[in-house]
Amino acid sequence: MKNKKIYAVITGDIVGSSRFKIGRQREEVLLILKDSFQKIGLTDIIASPFAIYRGDSFQGVISKPEEALRASIILRANLLSRFRGKGVRLDARIAIGLGTIDYLPKKQVGEGDGEAFRNSGMELDTMKKEELKLIIKTPWQNINDELRTECVLFDALVQRWTKEQAEAIVYHIQGLKQEEIAAVLGISQPAVFQRLKSASYRAVQVFLERFKTIIQYKVIG
Repeated sequence: MKNKKIYAVITGDIVGSSRFKIGRQREEVLLILKDSFQKIGLTDIIASPFAIYRGDSFQGVISKPEEALRASIILRANLLSRFRGKGVRLDARIAIGLGTIDYLPKKQVGEGDGEAFRNSGMELDTMKKEELKLIIKTPWQNINDELRTECVLFDALVQRWTKEQAEAIVYHIQGLKQEEIAAVLGISQPAVFQRLKSASYRAVQVFLERFKTIIQYKVIG
């Protein structure tokens, strides 16, 4: 496995997309989703740009799989932070699939094929039944077992995020310091810290670091 290139395919869909009315509201959701793609950054590791298909689903390919969780959390946090619909949370189900790729089209990412695509697509199909919003499948079963537990715990944490907390998390994961986040949001640094603390940002950071460590060990050795 270490002799073959490992990618991460991120496949997702908007939770409860039927709630959003056709027209202006749906257009707003799609604009926020596209903005979320931009927030990921790391353009040098995007093997195939994120694209929207079937109206409310999306997919992208990352050449450095250890960065896939970071990208996915930014996507979800940005969605949660942006939509202002009354009483509505804008969230996404995301399945991260790691593995080799047999065919990677330059434009139509949905036509790609290989282990990473299958791992991602198949997991997304099962998530609705299990009411999960984040799942990771790799070629290594022991890693899958650990990450499944961590994803369930992470989901429970995210369910408590307010829009303001999710917004602070987006900037924090992007690497901004608390003083910089405060300047962007127009609030004080202590207020930023309180939002991050309430969002359990340290737990998020530990999850990101653990994921990066175990994936790099498997991929790079």
